[in-house]
Formats: sequence, C-alpha cells, structure tokens
Amino acid sequence: MAFKKLGKDLESIMRKLRGLSKIDKEAINVIIHDLQRALLSADVKVELVFQMTENIKKEAMNNELKRARRKDFVIKLVHDELVKIIGGKPTPIRIKSGKSNILLLVGIQGSGKTTTIGKLLRFYKSKGYKVAAVTADTWRPGAYEQLEQLTSQIGVKCYGNPNEKNTIKLVVRQTKKAINDKNDIIIVDTAGRHKEEKELMKEMEKIEANLKPDEVILVIDGSLGQQAYSQAEEFAKATNIGSIIVTKLDGTAKGGGALSACAATNQSIRFIGVGEKLEDFEEFNPTRFIGTLLGIPDIGSLVNRVQEAEINIDPDSVKRMMKGKFTLDDLLTQLKNIKRVGKIKQIFAIMGGGNIPEVITNDAEKSLEKWEVILNSLTQEEKDDPKIIKKTRKRRIGIGSGTDYATINRMLDQYNQMKKYMKKALQMQRMGRGGGTSLPPGFDNIFRGFDGF
Repeated sequence: MAFKKLGKDLESIMRKLRGLSKIDKEAINVIIHDLQRALLSADVKVELVFQMTENIKKEAMNNELKRARRKDFVIKLVHDELVKIIGGKPTPIRIKSGKSNILLLVGIQGSGKTTTIGKLLRFYKSKGYKVAAVTADTWRPGAYEQLEQLTSQIGVKCYGNPNEKNTIKLVVRQTKKAINDKNDIIIVDTAGRHKEEKELMKEMEKIEANLKPDEVILVIDGSLGQQAYSQAEEFAKATNIGSIIVTKLDGTAKGGGALSACAATNQSIRFIGVGEKLEDFEEFNPTRFIGTLLGIPDIGSLVNRVQEAEINIDPDSVKRMMKGKFTLDDLLTQLKNIKRVGKIKQIFAIMGGGNIPEVITNDAEKSLEKWEVILNSLTQEEKDDPKIIKKTRKRRIGIGSGTDYATINRMLDQYNQMKKYMKKALQMQRMGRGGGTSLPPGFDNIFRGFDGF
C-alpha cells in the first residue's frame, strides 16, 4: 500500500521521540535528521522537506514549555507541519443546490482520471444528486467509448461526440446539453497532458475559459514521485485548481509526490482512490491521515474521550496487565474502560506498539457482556489463575453462567492471545525508549504506573 514505508518510518520516529528521557538540541537534531531521511526516501520534494524540518527545529526548543510537555509539543509540531504540506483543513465540497455544478478534471496521461470520474459520479449519485459525465478528450482513441462504458455501469448518462475533433466546441455543446437535462453535477473529462506539451496545456486554459467550471480538480497519480511537484505547479499556473484527487494508493507507490503536489498548488486533497473498483474511493481528512501515518490516529478526539470518561484505574492493576501477568478480573476491568474510551487498537497505537489483530480485539469488544456473566461464575482462585480451569470446573461454570463449553473456551483463548500481544507491546516499548515513556495529555491518568516496571 502507498505510504506504507513512510508510515512505518514516521511511527518509528514518534516512538523514538516518546522514549527519550531528555529533549535537548541534540535530541531534536537526531529526530530532525530521521524525519528528513524518511520524507526524502518517500519522494517528498527536497526543498519542501528542509523547509518543513527547519520550521520544526525553530519551534521545538521553545523555552516557555515545561520539560514534561516538550515531547507532546514536538509531536504536535511534526503533525501540524505534515498536515500543512497536504493543504491543512479538509477541502469543503462546493456543490450548490438549485443549479448545475460543473467539475472539470485535469491531469497527466495515465493518472487514472477517467476511472476517477466514474468513482466521483458514483459518490455523488449515492448522495442523491442527478449526475452526468461529459468527455472533452479528442486526442485519445476510444476515449468517449471508454467513459460511456464506465458510466453505464452506474446508470449515468455520458455526453459526447466521437466525431467532433474541435475540443472547445465539443465540451461547450455537450455540457450545455447536460445542463438542459437538469443535471445537478456535471463532471467533465479532459485529455491527459504533460507540462511539456505546450499545445495541450494551452487547450486546457481555453477549455476552462470557455466552460467556466465551478471547480477544477487535479488528478495526481500516487506513484508519480519527485516530478509530481513540477507537474502540479504547471497545472496550477494554467488553471485555477480548487482541489486534488490522488489515485492508485492501493499499489506500492511511495506517495511523497502526491504530498508535494498539494504544496505546489496550495490546495488540499479531497478524495483518494484506494483500488480499481468504483467503490474504492474515500473522502480525505488530512489530520486523520497524518495521525495514522504517525501511529497516532485521531489523537485529539481520543484524548477528549479519555478525559470525559473520568476513568480511575489502580496503578498496580495496570502494571500487572502491561507485564502480561494480569488476571481475568484485571482484563475485564480494562476492557470495560477501553470500551468507554474507544477501540483497543487505537489505545495501543497511542502507546506506540502492540499490533493486536482485529479479529482478537473485535471479538473481545463484542463479547464483554458474555465474559462478565462467565466471570461472575468463577471462584477467586480461578480468576487469579485461569490455568486451573479444566473440564470439571468448566462444567460447573457453564451451569452457573448458562453458557456452553465453546463460549468458555473462546473466552479463555482470547484472554491468552491478548496476554501474549500485550507482552509484545511492552517489549516494543522497551526497545524504542531510552528512559520513561510519554503519553498524550489526559491519557497518562489511565495508564499511571506504566513507567518503571
């Protein structure tokens, strides 16, 4: 998957930062160097990387900060600078009711523009809009037929004339037909073009001038690499780019070029294509995306939920759990609290380790009520040492809880699996730190006692 290596590198840097016992200039320089290497290897534009890391370096040693908060501050700096690169806040969808909205898609050859039009049409149709497509590609053989075949899959009309070779006449006439048919959203496909193809770039300017679209959307191939910046820059000079769609994020692309394209156009990514099927299309949230790359998905809302939950946990219980020595009682208590805060996988992402498979965490979250009934039928000795729960004890527990052997066995199996992965999480934390560990503000009250065991 695109950004996979970049995500691993950034998450490793964040884990390393959280593990530092002291944040001084030397430590900041090491983090900056690692960050530069990760971004450059992902094909982010060189000048962009150094500008970003210089901004972080200037702010990181803010003398007004308390020592305990500096780690969180630096993590936020990295997060905010990366978000800034990809355009900041999510781009609003500018669709006005009571009129035909014209969206003009532009991009280089092979960027997946025509397929993206099919995805956009499907997306807006699912929102209740009447949508249509117009082809303005008079250069590529079979362009009209391809788009018509694509739109027929989703029951959308495609306007075009494969016999018309004058692009301006074609796009204006066919778009007027689509407007007269009372379509809410009309998406116009243009021929793919390269920044060096001066004639095609001028044609694109004329298309925009004559069509007067409500928005021009740049489609960028996620695997484009370093040249993405210069390509996007030329498109931004020729047309008024309003947003970006990044395609082919299901491959092995490094993805840094797509980030650079945002900086070149000074616009945000609105959608991403994550597969070949028409449904493989997602709205893009910059903050959530960068948080995931850093291994801190949706950190703000998670911390808020933690604070609102007002959870108080016995530090000794936390220590036992994170050492893998927790009991069934401890596990149930933690799962109940985590249930109030968020998903188990989010909790472990915040802590910087512990890649617990979803099949385990999802099953545990769904089974909390059943587990509680079973646990209430156990003796204290059984809760403290589940290994002693053999066939005879299971029969008694089953009668007392109204459950069968399979349910009891599944609970014990899930308990043992989670215990194993929690041990692994602790090992990862120790490998990545040089001293204590730092958790986000408001989160440390839950896992108080985590350091020093």
